[in-house]
Amino acid sequence: MFVHHFPMRVLLFLFVAVAACAPIEYVDDPVIGARIEVDTPSLALMPTDRHRLTARYFDNYGLPQEAPLVWLSTVPAVAAVGPDGTVQAFSNGQTVVSASFNGVESAPIQVTVVSDENAVASVAVVTPTRSLAVGERMLLTATVKNIAGQVLTGRPIEWFSENETIATVSATGEVSSQSPGVVGIYAKSEGVKSNTVVITVGLLRDGTFVPSGGYQARGTAVLKMEAGQLVLELSSDFQTSFALGTYVYLANSTNGAQVRAGGFEVAQITTNGAKRFAITDRNPNINLFDYRYVIILCKPASVTFGFADLN
Repeated sequence: MFVHHFPMRVLLFLFVAVAACAPIEYVDDPVIGARIEVDTPSLALMPTDRHRLTARYFDNYGLPQEAPLVWLSTVPAVAAVGPDGTVQAFSNGQTVVSASFNGVESAPIQVTVVSDENAVASVAVVTPTRSLAVGERMLLTATVKNIAGQVLTGRPIEWFSENETIATVSATGEVSSQSPGVVGIYAKSEGVKSNTVVITVGLLRDGTFVPSGGYQARGTAVLKMEAGQLVLELSSDFQTSFALGTYVYLANSTNGAQVRAGGFEVAQITTNGAKRFAITDRNPNINLFDYRYVIILCKPASVTFGFADLN
C-alpha cells in the first residue's frame, strides 16, 4: 500500500486552515509603518553656504532600506536642495526641506538663511507637556539664537496658534486649551519661524466594541493621555473571538484589508479581559486623534472580528 508522508509544515498548515480564520503565516513581523528619518530638524546657513543633509528610509517592518529619496525645498530661491540632499543657500529667508519616497515623507527640516552673524537664525520652542485637558493652561518658552548658536536676548517674540478653536496662545506664550483636538503652536522672532509644537487637547476617547462578520466582540476601549504618554486600555469585560493571529489595531477603517494595510498594529492578543498597551512606547509619533477605531483583527485573513468607534 502506498503511503504518502506529508512534511510536518504541510500538516501544520492544513490543521490551521481548518481551525483558524485563515491559513497560518510563517513569518509574521509586526507592521509599524514606513518612515524616513533625517539627521536634523533645522539648519542655519549664510548665503553661498552648502550643507549635505542625510536621511534613511525604513520599511513597514522598521528595517533600513536603500531608496531613491526625492528632496524638495519649498522656497528654492532662499535655499535649494539637490538630489543627494545638499542644500545650497542663496538669500535671506526661510524654507522647508524634506525627503520623500513612495508616498512616505520625512519630518520637515527648517532652513534659515541669514547674512548677518548677529541676526536671528533659529527660534526653538520648548513645552512642558504635549497634552492638556480642556480648560487647562501651560506656559511655553522660546529661545532665540544666532547662526553661531549664541543665545540672543531682548529680541521680540510673537506667538501663533494654528487653530484657536482648539487652543489659543498669549503674547507671553501661555497656551489655553479650548476644545478637544490637535493643534500646532509656534513662535516667530524677526520673521524667523520656530519649530511647531503639537499639543493634544482632551485626555480621553472611548468607544464600545461592536461585533463584525458574525464574530464576537464586546466591552469598551479607552485611548487616553497619561503624563504625556498615549495609552490604550481594554475593559475587564472585554471579550472577542479568537483565531490564530488575533491582533489589536488602531485604524481609520473597519475593513479588514484596509486595517492591515493602513492601520497601526498595537499587539497580538490571546486572552480576554483587561489589557493595557503603551502606544507611545511603540510609536511616539501617534497622537490621540490620529485614528478613529480600535479594531480586533484576524490578521492572517484580514478579517475584522469587532471594532470600537472612539468618540
